[in-house]
Amino acid sequence: MKEYKMMNDYLYYRDLFSDTMGINYRVAPIQNRKPLGHKLLCEVSPAIANNADMWKRVKILLEGIKKSNIPFLYSPDKIIVNEKQNQLVYNYFKGKNFEQILVDTEKRGMSFNFDLAMSTCIAIADIIEVGSSIIVSGEKSFHGFLTPDNILVHYDGKVLLKNYGIFPYLEKSEQFYSEMEKRYGSWLTPEFIRKEKIVSQSDIYHLGYLMYRILTGKYFSYATGEDFDAKFANLTFKQYMPSTDKGFLTNVITFFKKTLNPDPLKRFLSIRDFKDFIANYFHIEELSSITFNLAYFMNSLYGENVEEEDKILKQELEYVVPEPKKEPAQIQQAKDDLVSGILDGFDERKKLPGWLWPVLGVVLLASAIGIFFVVSSGKKSSEIVAQERILEDQRLKAQQEQSAQIKAMADQIKELELSKATADEAQKKVIELEKQRLEEQKRKKEDEQTRMKAEDEKRKQQDEADRLNNEEANKQAQDELEKKKKEDEKLKQQEVEKKRIEAARVKEGDQVSLKEVTAKPEKISGNPPEINASLKSKYRGKNFTVPAMILVDENGNVTKIKVLTGNVPADIKAELEDTLYKWKYSPALKDNVKVKVWLTVSIQFRF
Repeated sequence: MKEYKMMNDYLYYRDLFSDTMGINYRVAPIQNRKPLGHKLLCEVSPAIANNADMWKRVKILLEGIKKSNIPFLYSPDKIIVNEKQNQLVYNYFKGKNFEQILVDTEKRGMSFNFDLAMSTCIAIADIIEVGSSIIVSGEKSFHGFLTPDNILVHYDGKVLLKNYGIFPYLEKSEQFYSEMEKRYGSWLTPEFIRKEKIVSQSDIYHLGYLMYRILTGKYFSYATGEDFDAKFANLTFKQYMPSTDKGFLTNVITFFKKTLNPDPLKRFLSIRDFKDFIANYFHIEELSSITFNLAYFMNSLYGENVEEEDKILKQELEYVVPEPKKEPAQIQQAKDDLVSGILDGFDERKKLPGWLWPVLGVVLLASAIGIFFVVSSGKKSSEIVAQERILEDQRLKAQQEQSAQIKAMADQIKELELSKATADEAQKKVIELEKQRLEEQKRKKEDEQTRMKAEDEKRKQQDEADRLNNEEANKQAQDELEKKKKEDEKLKQQEVEKKRIEAARVKEGDQVSLKEVTAKPEKISGNPPEINASLKSKYRGKNFTVPAMILVDENGNVTKIKVLTGNVPADIKAELEDTLYKWKYSPALKDNVKVKVWLTVSIQFRF
């Protein structure tokens, strides 16, 4: 039967992959020697776990991400802190990380099509955008190290992000930089290689790199001093491109330049800008059936293996941990020593007076009980080391048993003291030796009891420290939630105010009051009325002043005329309108926007 490694009550079946935090395994928690169900367990890298300040930050960040309850941020359900190995325990997922998917895709001669690659990129970007609602130290969070081993894809098409938001807060020592460069190589962002601060645009770079890797089948590299634009001069694609149109290719190149630029400020400045560019220029709708399409792809890639994997998972859960050996060597040795002592005692029986035998019988029985409790106590101590915690009543029971043993030994010593009063010199020597042995055992028992109490006190102090840390983390999370709530409310108010201002803002061609304009219309051209001979003859000797309102549009043309007096003859009115429609004005302006406005004018007719 196959044997498995076991640690902290978890059975290790196989290692799966490594990432920023450490090595990940498929495991199962054990209860009554039987596995309860699969989990994914990450053994935290010593470089992180052994640095107390760094591990404290990472632990708080992991707990905060879990409390955010944001779907698809893959966070641990349990954090085990142990002297030998710190561990993160996750719900088990059936799928692969993107690094493995890229390797398996190449091995099987398959490929992502362009639409699926872009849709997957948007799905990942959506998770990052939602995750940014988590506020850390007053700033929006981001992933910071979006390498393929931190992107997980379930067989049913769901995308999960592991180790979200931790990397920017890891301590960057020379050893750390060296290890990361050896492991990730060209996947690293230029700012990391330059040992600069990791920023939110680092996620943009990783998304662009992932697309470059999928579409071209190559790794991207850029060194200081190289011509960045020249990197995209002769692109060849591994994938089938939806269009051969030159404009489409130009958009693809622009996409790479706006994601892979060594200067973070020259990349897309936000995830929203990144997504909008894809939607606008490649017509990829956000999450349009991405789950179904990605599930279909995963089934095509791993369909033959899923059934076999399910079979292995079932077999693993049928495994039963073998029972421990009932008589370890130290217990058997203790028993042998006890039997040997009793037999030696029978040999001495002839030499000792009869009254001493009942006393020695009690001593031997007490010794046997003492050895049993010592061995039992030792066994319990090993169980305490092996278990993360044991119940309070078990610890109390062990302490009570220790106290009972010590009291029994003290009573035996008193009985020996009383028996010495009536014993001869030879008997006194035997009694004194037995007394010294019991006192030594009693001293060891008291030391053991003191040690157990000290460990119990230390555990209580640790529990209290954990409680205070959790309270602080909860308070911080609540404060961040309240802060986010206020920020959201402020943003909503700003959006309302923006819409109000937008609605109030004048648009070109709107009609406004003459009082509201910042520049009134000025006449550019237009002649006075042309009086023909007929009108001159008809109205000889008369004068007319006709007030009117004209509507001057955004182009300076007169489009409407209203005569403001009612006693104007029809032929005069016709002449008036014919004249005014030919006039030209400079457009009225309001806030530098051309608008329509009613203007009052007066025309004189002299005959």
